[in-house]
Amino acid sequence: MTQTTAHTGTTARHGDGTGDTAVHTAAPATRARTVGRFLAHLAEMVVVMVLGMLLLGPAWDWAGAALGVEAALGRPDVGAVVMLLDMVAAMTVWMRLRRHSWRAIWEMNAAMAVPFAVLLALFWAGAATAGDVMLWGHVLMVPAMAAAMLLRPAEYTQHVHGFDLAWLRRRWPVLLGLTLLALTLAGGVGALPPWLILAVALVYPVVGLVRRSIRGRQMVLLQAAGLAVFAGVAVLATVLAGQDTGAYVVAAGLVGHAVWDAFHHRAGAVVWRWYAETCVVFDVLLAAAVVAVTLAP
Repeated sequence: MTQTTAHTGTTARHGDGTGDTAVHTAAPATRARTVGRFLAHLAEMVVVMVLGMLLLGPAWDWAGAALGVEAALGRPDVGAVVMLLDMVAAMTVWMRLRRHSWRAIWEMNAAMAVPFAVLLALFWAGAATAGDVMLWGHVLMVPAMAAAMLLRPAEYTQHVHGFDLAWLRRRWPVLLGLTLLALTLAGGVGALPPWLILAVALVYPVVGLVRRSIRGRQMVLLQAAGLAVFAGVAVLATVLAGQDTGAYVVAAGLVGHAVWDAFHHRAGAVVWRWYAETCVVFDVLLAAAVVAVTLAP
């Protein structure tokens, strides 16, 4: 009797709710081949991590100059956090492009952050130098990443992930949000009017009326309540204009609006989903810029 070994196909649902993605499990491999695949996957992620630092670093330099916060970004602890964010951003995009589950992505992000979190705590306590943070943060990140991979070895040694280019094409609203942010930063964050919070909040009821997408009593009440809250935030920011507290109120209002955007994006309600996604990116990063400028000496 002749036996043949066939590849088996399984279907997995990713945590982002985009639908089922076919993930093919290869035939049983030797131990050496399994280890080789594991190490190759780890090396791939290390390369992505380095590229994230190299490609996103110039964007931080430009933003720091535009906002006048170069000195703050030059601090060793802030620089370490910025570098970590660059690496995490690159890793998140790459792993999602490679069809990894969101659970695996968050585990990898946490593993990358742990060494720097520990070292920064030691730095702030005076038990480690800035050089220690940068050197050992990167050195320890690699075994931490390997440990995250060992939590689910089959994902990194057996599955053939391929590339989800359709997901990448659907992320154009993120690029639009970043472009709008760059234009805003170039114009100066310090000149942001407090009524900006009310302006962005008005988009929802206006679009909802034009598209006739505000349906049902509950949705009408929800939109009215949201508009009232953001109007109150705008009034408070106007009263406190020119003070640090006023800037923090504007930042809080932007973050609150980002949550509002995320809710509508997930529900697919009132506005276009691309608009809500664009607005989430713009609001969160603009709020961070406002806080950075306010904290800068």
